[in-house]
Amino acid sequence: MLLLIGIIHAFVFWGTILPVYALIGLFLLPFYRAKVTTIRNWLGGIAGVYLLALISKLMMGAAVPLSSVVDFVISDTTLIFIMFLAGFLAAQADWIRRIGELKKRIRLVQLGALPVFAGLSVWIWTAAQHGTDELKLIVSLSAIPGVLLYVTSLFLLLEHRTARTILQPFARVGQMALTNYVAQSLIGSLFISLMGLETVSPVHVVLIACLIMVVQLIYSSLWFRYFKMGPLEKAWRFMTYGRKQTAK
Repeated sequence: MLLLIGIIHAFVFWGTILPVYALIGLFLLPFYRAKVTTIRNWLGGIAGVYLLALISKLMMGAAVPLSSVVDFVISDTTLIFIMFLAGFLAAQADWIRRIGELKKRIRLVQLGALPVFAGLSVWIWTAAQHGTDELKLIVSLSAIPGVLLYVTSLFLLLEHRTARTILQPFARVGQMALTNYVAQSLIGSLFISLMGLETVSPVHVVLIACLIMVVQLIYSSLWFRYFKMGPLEKAWRFMTYGRKQTAK
């Protein structure tokens, strides 16, 4: 059903990621009833192979053995699946509800990821200044430690009631992520038209992104005053399960 929604969205915005997410998501099905330890072992194995392939490519370049296989392993498809499987593991292990009891472990992961991500960030900046061809590989190498740092920091931050209150509007945006993702292409196109832009510079990208976020913060908060789920989320669930979803 997500693939169908993504195909329809492609007629509005060719750069949509939804069809790719839908197809990669199919590979989560074998893990649906798997034990947490099984999911964790597979995640560790796939992530390890991904990182090893990246390091090999960085060190040997085109001379790396089985180059075409390595190129597939280090593709964005593998990274997306790693992120999907990690999120699936977090849900199955109920980590989000157990942040209090896991706080020490989360802190250790955070402190371990910080110097690694900081070092890779410096490497990325240096590589960008010299225009190296390996920049994309270095950015890919930083993805996993970067996500670990961001997620653990967010988990610990949300343990504070004040932080949860401040970030609640952003949570509302996330609760209707599909609706907001599709809406971003429409709102972004509207802003580009209103601003009279023929080309969009990096500065314009940041400005438009901020404007979109402000709009979505406002209407997402208003929406959840009257409804329990976003409009596309409700349609997606109905298409998936074949029955009407309860929503106020």
